[in-house]
Amino acid sequence: MAPSPAQVLQTIGPGTALERLRLRGPGGPIEAYVVRVDLDDRAVHVGLLYPGVIAAGQTLSTMASRAGAFAAVNGDFFNIGASGAPIGPVVDGGRLLKGPERGRALAAGVGIDGVGRIATVQLSGSVTLPDGPQPLSDLNDASRGPKPILPENGIALFTPLWGAYTRAGAVRGLRSVTEVLVRGGRVARVRHRAGAGALSPGSYALLGAGSGGRALAQLGVGQPVSVSYEQQTSAPAPFRFAIGGKFRLLRAGEVEPDLPAGPGKPRTAIGFSDGGHVMYLVVTEGPLAGVPGLNLRQLAELMRRLGVRDAVDLDDGGSTTIVARPARSGRLTLLNRPAHGSERPVANGVGVFSARRGGVFSATARDTGR
Repeated sequence: MAPSPAQVLQTIGPGTALERLRLRGPGGPIEAYVVRVDLDDRAVHVGLLYPGVIAAGQTLSTMASRAGAFAAVNGDFFNIGASGAPIGPVVDGGRLLKGPERGRALAAGVGIDGVGRIATVQLSGSVTLPDGPQPLSDLNDASRGPKPILPENGIALFTPLWGAYTRAGAVRGLRSVTEVLVRGGRVARVRHRAGAGALSPGSYALLGAGSGGRALAQLGVGQPVSVSYEQQTSAPAPFRFAIGGKFRLLRAGEVEPDLPAGPGKPRTAIGFSDGGHVMYLVVTEGPLAGVPGLNLRQLAELMRRLGVRDAVDLDDGGSTTIVARPARSGRLTLLNRPAHGSERPVANGVGVFSARRGGVFSATARDTGR
């Protein structure tokens, strides 16, 4: 499989080109879209798109249009049909908004030094109680599933950015559960179950289980509590923005061994070349008219042929979406044909923004009043 010459190649914004390719896929022709961004161009930014809270979903078109992006692709895998929260970490403006589920710390994004990278992102933090500090094990993650998000004796932090979805998924099946509501740095409420509903600005919830839950249960209303946390990454510089991915596709120009074969399907991926100074957002379509899409190894091989050195896959199947504002067009256009006929609400995405629009490149910065 190899890309043929581009059917369409156009500049769609500062430092940004859009290619539309027709591939010789395993079962016939497959279309692919490639957004290539020069991260050294000061007139262009890339950043996070999300609905404004973690536990929610919106269509990519809605998020990109509201934030002013001229191109975007869907992002991380997410808790579909329930919380809508992404599985991996989320970083925006250098700040960790959500920690990863266990085993899903792989992330892609751009560092505070302007370089694109693939690395791990974890939560590093603590809560200071009257009896001393306790480590934080979870940040804004309570997705529904067969296992609890929180380690057996851990403490989770939920900020207003989590949203209104129940926090019970963090402690499903665990014992000695206690939730503490903190307002203005002091305990406002203590109860022995996970709560739900939006948290007011200036407040947060601590949810513990096992020894973590017992430590929280010792608190009384009015006692002082504080938290501190940050991203802990294997990258040489902290991320300015990052989203989670599932499988590493390419490492230093080589296809990762042992990628799952799996069926062909629509795919989305993000990658980097030129030492992290060029970013690639790649979307492939399929199945169309009985033609299967690409599996992960085929996707990795395609990106290597495009010149990508390091890459990770993003959410695929019915979530795969790409929107752009082509040259001479005044509006965002859905470029691919979603697998289920229309855009699926997704957890987040990667947006490409022009600095000439005032440099606002985060949906959060423009729309949620932070």
